[in-house]
Parts: sequence; C-alpha cells; structure tokens
Amino acid sequence: MYFNMKWPGLEDVVVTKTEEIGEAFYLHVEVPRKSHRCPACGERTSRVHDYRIQKIQHLKVFERTSYLFY
Repeated sequence: MYFNMKWPGLEDVVVTKTEEIGEAFYLHVEVPRKSHRCPACGERTSRVHDYRIQKIQHLKVFERTSYLFY
C-alpha cells in the first residue's frame, strides 16, 4: 500500500507499518541512515551500536491515541 499523507513532525521518516488495535493507532517508522562522527576516533561511520525499538506516544490520529514504534 502506498500512502503519502504527511504526519506532523514525521516528515523525515519512512512509515513501514500501521495498525489499529482497540482504541489505539500504531505507526512503525524507520529513519534513513546518516553517517556521523565516531566519538572515540573521530572518523565518519554509519554504524550504530544498538538498535532498540522505542515506543513513543504521539499526537491523536483519527481521534485515537497514537504510538510510534521507532
């Protein structure tokens, strides 16, 4: 499914999945990788030490509480 609606505050993310469970609306999002500077050696890298899914409460969507899984 292709969906091009702009979500407030989520212009730079890719929505991978949406779910409606009970009275809640769940958005699964990903952020494109960017290179950054290593704090130890100062070289540019795109590697990250930890990838944890974080559940964040967001604005109401369609009068339902919404959560982001980032």
